[in-house]
Amino acid sequence: MLLSLAAITERLHPRARAALLALFLAGSQATGLAQAIVTVTGFGPGLWGASDAALGITGFVLEDFEDSVLATGLLIGWQTPAGNTTPAAVLPFTFDPVTQDPYGTAFHTGVWDGSLVLVNTRTNQSYVYSAVANWGDIVLAFPTPVTSVGFSLQQNDFDVGLVVNGINVGSVQSLTGLAPNGGRYGYVRIDALPGQTISSLQLTNGRFGFNDGFVLDRVAFSPVPEPSAILLLFLGSGAMALWYRRRVLL
Repeated sequence: MLLSLAAITERLHPRARAALLALFLAGSQATGLAQAIVTVTGFGPGLWGASDAALGITGFVLEDFEDSVLATGLLIGWQTPAGNTTPAAVLPFTFDPVTQDPYGTAFHTGVWDGSLVLVNTRTNQSYVYSAVANWGDIVLAFPTPVTSVGFSLQQNDFDVGLVVNGINVGSVQSLTGLAPNGGRYGYVRIDALPGQTISSLQLTNGRFGFNDGFVLDRVAFSPVPEPSAILLLFLGSGAMALWYRRRVLL
């Protein structure tokens, strides 16, 4: 005879029942946490090349991959079926999608500005598109946590997943409403909710039938303000409020 879950739990020792309930609650809280770390905003392909102000990244640290040395505070690595590359501050190679891709023209429109981009292979070089094991996930790591991360995305035929701080928070399409189009997808900005920060971001490959290829450009991130800077901002705001109040009273 099959017993219902409720019947089974009723037969457990009270302590075992309490432990099972604690595990269930922990799982529920973890699921809620995965949905409450960040907000994600998408700017469609019609805004390709838009200003930093339009994207909400004014004052952010910028990385456009125009050389192999990355902006301070950013590490990049890859995870692919053919092998992984540990996040590092220097790229193994730079990649010009127009002059350095002998296998096709898929990434020609992936440049946001300049002439170089970041491609989702473990060497940051193109491979024959059918060599699917070489195409995988891009990992952005921030040794000093940040509050926001942005990037342009191009050529993803399938939806791209987002893993923030090791937690799967969903897919780009489900979070922004932007559908993959195999061309210029748009710009994506990820903002940590109050009390949260971002220390790592993994863009996971769709891998439906074959490992999808895509490129990033114009990566932007906003470091968490130093405590001293926050204090100065607070004191400055207080001083301005006091000055304004005194002027009103006078």
